[in-house]
Amino acid sequence: MRLLATHSPGFDPETPWEERDSKTTAESRLFSQIAARRSSPHTSREHVFTRLICPDWVNVIAFTEEGELLVVEQFRHGIDASTQEIIGGVCEAGEEPLCSAQRELLEETGYASERWVSLGFCEPNPAVQNNRCHFFLALGCRSVAPLDLDPSEELRVWAYRWEEWRDRMRSGGVTHALVLAAFLRLTLWEGWEAFRHASLVD
Repeated sequence: MRLLATHSPGFDPETPWEERDSKTTAESRLFSQIAARRSSPHTSREHVFTRLICPDWVNVIAFTEEGELLVVEQFRHGIDASTQEIIGGVCEAGEEPLCSAQRELLEETGYASERWVSLGFCEPNPAVQNNRCHFFLALGCRSVAPLDLDPSEELRVWAYRWEEWRDRMRSGGVTHALVLAAFLRLTLWEGWEAFRHASLVD
């Protein structure tokens, strides 16, 4: 790779900005909104930045023993429309991401798995958010319990053949950015080539 342009001689984007002060401007169960006044280490100019302090999230790509992908459908209030997504949720305080993924799978679908693969993580929006979304692959999922949803959760669970879901993503029927990122991480997984040629996804 080659550098095409830079802010100024001596500019180093890894040098942190100095925080002068900050205050909480909004708070909810999902995030704290912070107004942070920071100064540039290169120009000393001060600017106010909005930061969202959020817990980590998890997303689970779950395949059943029959090789079908588990998908949940629910109404999303951000876009005022329903979406079909893979299983996901918030990591509780002190909870390891894998434990969160296992809990969310069981709560949202009633399924459990003994075969888990970490697919890494992404940072959903580094411009304003501080959290990570962790991706997991769950194989050989079995139905073991009824749904156990939060009071505000209403959803239905679908089972997709792989080619059906792949075609849905290709046609633009899946628009949730973190769901699409999860499947990108799946294709970058070192076991992907063997996985996609197996009977599970044929």
